[in-house]
Amino acid sequence: MKKTLVLVVDRDDDFGVKGRVNTPVIGKEECIEAANALGIADPEDSDTNALYAAISMCMDLQEDGFDAEVSLICGDEKVGHRSDLALVAQLEEVLDIVRPESVILVGDGAEDEYIYPIISSRAHVDSVRKVYIKQAPGIEGAFYIFTRILADPAKRKRFVAPVGMVLMLLSLFNILPNTLLFLNDYDMSFMASMAGSLSIFFIGLALVLYGYNVGDHVQEFSRRLRANMIHMTTKFIFGCIGVFIFLFCTMITYYDVGNTYYPNMFSMIIYIISALIWPAILACSFYIAGVIIYDYQISKAFRVNLLLVCLNLVALGMVGLGILDMLQVSVSNYLFVQNGVFEIVAGVVLSIMANVLKSRISKDQVRADAV
Repeated sequence: MKKTLVLVVDRDDDFGVKGRVNTPVIGKEECIEAANALGIADPEDSDTNALYAAISMCMDLQEDGFDAEVSLICGDEKVGHRSDLALVAQLEEVLDIVRPESVILVGDGAEDEYIYPIISSRAHVDSVRKVYIKQAPGIEGAFYIFTRILADPAKRKRFVAPVGMVLMLLSLFNILPNTLLFLNDYDMSFMASMAGSLSIFFIGLALVLYGYNVGDHVQEFSRRLRANMIHMTTKFIFGCIGVFIFLFCTMITYYDVGNTYYPNMFSMIIYIISALIWPAILACSFYIAGVIIYDYQISKAFRVNLLLVCLNLVALGMVGLGILDMLQVSVSNYLFVQNGVFEIVAGVVLSIMANVLKSRISKDQVRADAV
């Protein structure tokens, strides 16, 4: 009688990430331990039910007199090429050990089906079974399932954030033309016509912020900021100096704009952004200098890469200033387009030099570590 392998595929490695299970797992008892580990770590994960279903199917086959074995293979948290390579490596290991003549695939959703053609190219697949979890019927149950899915940061980043980006992009097709028309004519009707698009834009922005978990990052930043304020570290002091420089330059620019004539609002906005580029870069450079000094105080290590970051910031500022100067040419006559082209070229060259230096420093560090 031919040997049958009941194979469970977990493409996003929930067993490894949540249950700390080392895969591949081969054997009924080992698979039961893996299912229990994930079930304790996350009782609502459907992969647990998929593995239990595979174990049950394997036991049924054995009771019917078939030579059957059950196994679990997992991919990687970063679903894609990396996870598929991990699945293929584990699949070949399982096939070498079990040596089945046929395979029954078990999964909990459409995501795992992407790997099925790869499995069928290496083993004869008899059947494929999807496992669906029974839930409470009605809108309340569906809403509960939806909220639990959104509670997973990885799924939010994969599904929610792209939807928000699409909404923002679509709304900009209406917002940008009407904004330019308003800046030229100051006609409030153009602003009123953007009400619907602005609503869609902010909805998309909220989805992006929620998808990328920006709220938690802000809380972490505020926690670190409070810790730095308590300890008064060098980084915090230099960061405060950089913020003060930027705010001071912003105030000077504000008064300068009030005493200067501009042909239109677009020209004034370009001037404000151009005037604040270098103060912003200087503020960031002050903070990076504080980080360099702080690291040297703590570990006596001088991080040259941070100096190259400052150099890249200067290059970015030159490119941005060149683009703004070229935009200013379209609304003013006192600039030449050559100025913007020169600044962009200089910024690109400076960035290339910084990256070359960074590459050489990395190679020298690798050689030093090897010695």
